Amino acid sequence: MTYQVTIEAFYAGDPDQIFSEACQFSELVDAMSSIATYDGLPQGAAAQGETYVVDVTLFGLVKNPGHTMFVERLDPVARILQSREHNASVSRWDHTLSVQPGDGGTIWTDTVIIEAPRMEWATARFARFVYKRRHKHRRALHIATSIKRV
Repeated sequence: MTYQVTIEAFYAGDPDQIFSEACQFSELVDAMSSIATYDGLPQGAAAQGETYVVDVTLFGLVKNPGHTMFVERLDPVARILQSREHNASVSRWDHTLSVQPGDGGTIWTDTVIIEAPRMEWATARFARFVYKRRHKHRRALHIATSIKRV
């Protein structure tokens, strides 16, 4: 079974600046600092067509080696970053990040399609927790989330 997790966060900043920051690996590391560490993540920004393989450790305890992230699309004009990710536990983690102007500020939407053969329900809820936590760390003014089967 496949789940779609959607997180929509509202920010007061400029969409172009927020998107530019979102593409930086350092921003990911900072936003996830209380949840995960990444071994093997490069400096700089994500690049379209590149594949990144990292070892992720959750909460300092759960090791997830060989997490693979392929950046399928990086469109600064449309402000969209799309990755195809997987690891030993999650066969599909397709993430689309979109940063758009809206309501006098910026709406950042994360949409994640998840397939995890033995733990889809729990993985979808974990994804919702992680992305919501990231936006709280980034000081979003409002955050809305949803999970549905697709």
